[in-house]
Amino acid sequence: MIRLPLNRRAVAPMLATAAAAALFIAVVLGWARVFSAPAPAAPATPPPPAPLDVSAGTTLFGASPDADTHNTIQLLGILSFDAHHAAAIVSLGGDAARVVRLGGALGNAVKLAEVHARSIVVESNGLQREIRLPDAQSPSAFVR
Repeated sequence: MIRLPLNRRAVAPMLATAAAAALFIAVVLGWARVFSAPAPAAPATPPPPAPLDVSAGTTLFGASPDADTHNTIQLLGILSFDAHHAAAIVSLGGDAARVVRLGGALGNAVKLAEVHARSIVVESNGLQREIRLPDAQSPSAFVR
């Protein structure tokens, strides 16, 4: 038979050991319950955000949008020999295509300011706008 000492100095460490053991068992059982629980279901994906309305930006800084199709510039091609000798093939308002030299006029107060590899820059009343070439449907469409 095990004999327990009953003096006051031995009772406090025994109670502390028993409390620590009970706390350890409670923590182990709690973690076992957490790890054995099924995984929560994944939340449904949120719908994509609505597209931004950028129509107000067309009049930013006093610019007027090109509402009418009479002044619409469509870039059809680029001819470039060097930085100073370049031209663009454009159609103005759905008219027939024509070649405009660098610095040449495209319409009323609109001139060809710059020519890049895939775009041009037109200037109208001090406001510059870049017009890009449309993507080709077939990459070898213009190769002969």
